[in-house]
Amino acid sequence: MQDDFDLEGLSPAEAKDYVAQFIITQKQVARDRAVADDELELWKKRAGLAADRGELDLARECLARAEEAHANLVRLKNEEREINFKVDELKRRFQKIRQEPELSVNAGALLEQLEGIVGTNHETTNAVAEAEAEVALEALKKRMETESED
Repeated sequence: MQDDFDLEGLSPAEAKDYVAQFIITQKQVARDRAVADDELELWKKRAGLAADRGELDLARECLARAEEAHANLVRLKNEEREINFKVDELKRRFQKIRQEPELSVNAGALLEQLEGIVGTNHETTNAVAEAEAEVALEALKKRMETESED
């Protein structure tokens, strides 16, 4: 699929499965974001404790780790915002699919019905040829009548 939002051509069951995969991803990103938030708080707390003890090198190391955790948290928050938007949009589009009647065509059965109404291709071709011949014959008769009258 070219577009994450494109549900066209999918049956309701396929569309449901497709949307479900995004919801699973959404939940995983939310869990990852919560873990990253906890990790940031942990490194901030460790940096504070190290500073309180006067261990400045350790405090700097903890602050560096806190910065990394913060960058990861920002990335995950952006990812979460994006996936939330996608899931909301996919749910909206899925509701439209569920509300539309499911149309399915059995090409073989349709052809069989059509042949029952108009005949097979061979029969139809012969019928058209006969009709054209009758029209041409009528036109010839009329032309001969007009010529014989003159």
